[in-house]
Amino acid sequence: MSRPTTAAPYLAGNETLLQDLRHMRKQNRLPHALLLHGEPGCGKKTMALWFAMLTLCEDAHHAPCGQCRTCRLIAEGNHPDVMFAEHSGKRMGFSVETVRNIRKEAAVLPNNGEKRLFLFCDADGMSVQAQNALLKSVEEPPPHACFVFTARTAHVLLPTLLSRMTAKAVFPVTKGQCTEALLRRGFDEALAQQAVSRYEGNIGKCIAFLEDETIRKATELAAECTHALAARDEYRMLCCLTAAAADRDSYRQVLQLLDSQIRDAAIMTLEGSFDRLGCDREGAAALAAEMTPARTAKMHGAILEALADLDGNVGTVLSATALCAALARC
Repeated sequence: MSRPTTAAPYLAGNETLLQDLRHMRKQNRLPHALLLHGEPGCGKKTMALWFAMLTLCEDAHHAPCGQCRTCRLIAEGNHPDVMFAEHSGKRMGFSVETVRNIRKEAAVLPNNGEKRLFLFCDADGMSVQAQNALLKSVEEPPPHACFVFTARTAHVLLPTLLSRMTAKAVFPVTKGQCTEALLRRGFDEALAQQAVSRYEGNIGKCIAFLEDETIRKATELAAECTHALAARDEYRMLCCLTAAAADRDSYRQVLQLLDSQIRDAAIMTLEGSFDRLGCDREGAAALAAEMTPARTAKMHGAILEALADLDGNVGTVLSATALCAALARC
């Protein structure tokens, strides 16, 4: 007999975290507020969905089973006791009004089961006012309420709010685990390996690379620009940046990726292992040979200025030309 299809999301890596949370469920000690933090694309939102299933699953001994009605409703986005806070504003945070509505909902008893979950995904832009509005509910929550946050780092939340929740890091996985996860999603093996060669164990970034042609082009341009920067080839760098400047969104993506490459190159000058944020290890390594703390700061500052130009509606070609000149002076 074939095994029933599971609705539980496939999670690669992070075995220790998964074991800890499963153990908490079995001991009836799941946190009333949980923060999952890690770099973009490492699977925080998928983990948050998995945690919702873990909390509400009808099979306490095998949670999340992925087969009960509760797990399937969560996977479909239709469970009445799992609510996602809506983003708003330029920083894509959560308005005070949204938080107040969540507080009202938290006072309502669950429709099914014993818990209600409120998910604040990508809470990096959450304002101080919104965090303070939520503090009372997280500090003294109703016994049936559970709050889940995802963010790049734990430090984006106020210490007063952070001290009242359990923070857990979510890490990128190995290259092999990432490749397996991509194959499970139906991607061609050769394409999956190409994505992994760029973003290694970051599954989310690999998926975006494979599904979005704009991101693929931005990735290749950022990698090429990194090599040009390492070689101090100003003409080659100008060609890359002006090519990216043909599209405003693509140009912004290239700048962000190039900044990550500069960060990786700076870290490579230090001892110890680290997780890459950029898209080209070889290029970052070549750039690292030319890096000093002062040069790193100047490059990062030049890119931040270019990003600020975009927010100020400066023309992309003009911005690219100015950035190229600034990087050449670094």
